Amino acid sequence: MFKITSLALGATLLAGMAGTSAQAETMRWGDHFPQCCNMFTKSSEWMVDELSERTDGELEFNIQFGGVLASVREIPTAIETGLIDIGNVVVPYFPEQMPVNNALPFFTPNTLTQREVGELWLQWHEEVPAFSEELERYNQKLLTVRALPNYGFICTQPIRSLADFEGKRIRTYGIALPALVEALGGVPVSFVDVEMYEAMSNNILDCSASDIGFVEAFQLHEVASYFVDVPLGANWGQIISMNLDKYNALPDDQKAVLEELKYDQLETQLKLFEAEEARIKQRWQDEGLIEIIDFPDEEFLEATLSNPGVQAARDSWKQRVMASGMPEEDAQRVIDDITK
Repeated sequence: MFKITSLALGATLLAGMAGTSAQAETMRWGDHFPQCCNMFTKSSEWMVDELSERTDGELEFNIQFGGVLASVREIPTAIETGLIDIGNVVVPYFPEQMPVNNALPFFTPNTLTQREVGELWLQWHEEVPAFSEELERYNQKLLTVRALPNYGFICTQPIRSLADFEGKRIRTYGIALPALVEALGGVPVSFVDVEMYEAMSNNILDCSASDIGFVEAFQLHEVASYFVDVPLGANWGQIISMNLDKYNALPDDQKAVLEELKYDQLETQLKLFEAEEARIKQRWQDEGLIEIIDFPDEEFLEATLSNPGVQAARDSWKQRVMASGMPEEDAQRVIDDITK
């Protein structure tokens, strides 16, 4: 079981359940993101509306944004124990508990697009048993995924060369990203996404791994002025998962609708991200908010992929998942999919 870190969580959830007891068919969805300015939340709202329409209102989700029901680190346990029915699990924050579903973060940097990541992740859940089995150990069932777009670094100072990375305190998570930052000469510092703004405004962080949409969602243009465009690749993302007991209790027709929405939500998300990224870039240019620095790809990849620490992180994934029971041939298939 994941560890719940806030004693206030239970009281908050009980209050929420009491307020919805008259609508037993409406399931509680806890999301740590703010509702505003985020394409993940917009695609989730679309999914909620579609679910209601396709089930004629027989099954509905009620999303509470902003960590009201559970913080980002509490959501997995809240789903597992049934305190909430659905939630977004940021898998790179849980590499030890979910090594299988953390495949891609171990292979940072990568060359996969946001679409390729999303489609591969769903495909693995359908074809490689270890992915769904890992979630089942935490009483969870995957509904869909939130694949991240290409990541770069949002920084308070310009980074135009490898030398500029030296000594920079950079927000990271997981296993491979800290190794990558060290390979660049930076200092990895562990923070969750909702802590980025305060840490950068207080000069605790110089940079944070981020995509362009996150900069807008968390208003990071108020505390940082440079987006360093490096080839980190689409850096994994989040699972939208449901309490397994709740899922198993659903009738087959409602399960079929959720299966349809799995890919439809991803497609909607991709279209939203494409349009939003173009809008944000234009706004940055028009209002002079953030300079996008086009860092040389070859220089960045040579410095990171040749580093022993980065290679060790990549090599460690296979051993981790095999130790958890994943067959070697399945692990190798996933590696081949990522590195093809």
